[in-house]
Amino acid sequence: MAARRTQKERSEASTQRLLKAAGELVVEGGYKGMTLAAVGERSGYSRGLVTARFGSKDKLLERLIDDITSAWGRTNILSRYRGATGLERVLIFLRAVHDRAQHEPAALRLLYALMFEALGPVPELRQRILDFHRDQQTGLTKSVELGMRDGSILPGLSAQAEAEMILGGVRGVAYHWCLDPERFDQVSALANLTAAVEQRLARPLDGAEQTRSSMADPA
Repeated sequence: MAARRTQKERSEASTQRLLKAAGELVVEGGYKGMTLAAVGERSGYSRGLVTARFGSKDKLLERLIDDITSAWGRTNILSRYRGATGLERVLIFLRAVHDRAQHEPAALRLLYALMFEALGPVPELRQRILDFHRDQQTGLTKSVELGMRDGSILPGLSAQAEAEMILGGVRGVAYHWCLDPERFDQVSALANLTAAVEQRLARPLDGAEQTRSSMADPA
């Protein structure tokens, strides 16, 4: 016989159902279609529970965005940065996006839907997505700067320009996938982007380093 869930576990489960319903509604009909009543109906709960849990549509949006951006980034990117070189940090970011495209496409579709919605007349959504975009660009810029200092990335580059190019590539893949999901393979495209960025940024090994690398990996 399965153990009964605690009140905290039941509360968290219902919160996740509400967030899942909210995300589905955004993907299907945009932010304006994500009303508290619609979220309650889609999730199988009442509007009253949605209001009690989040307070307002704006607060629900805030939690939804945090779950698919900040919380995900802390777990899948920032937690892996310890001890990593600048180049490794850039690749950790790109590989995390690639893995999400492969294993959590629904979450990415929601994120992209919110990004495109942010271009419209929804100021509260625009600012949150803009903050997310700027945070990612700042993080990539710092990683490239670190890489030039630690020697893993070619010197003399513009860290900001490289970060803009990398993030632009990720956003371009997103747009192409949303536009033509039946024919465009975003997983392969992200893998190709990651390889291209690594080839562009990586500082070539000198003769001594190549010798040490060969001795460490005889295969």
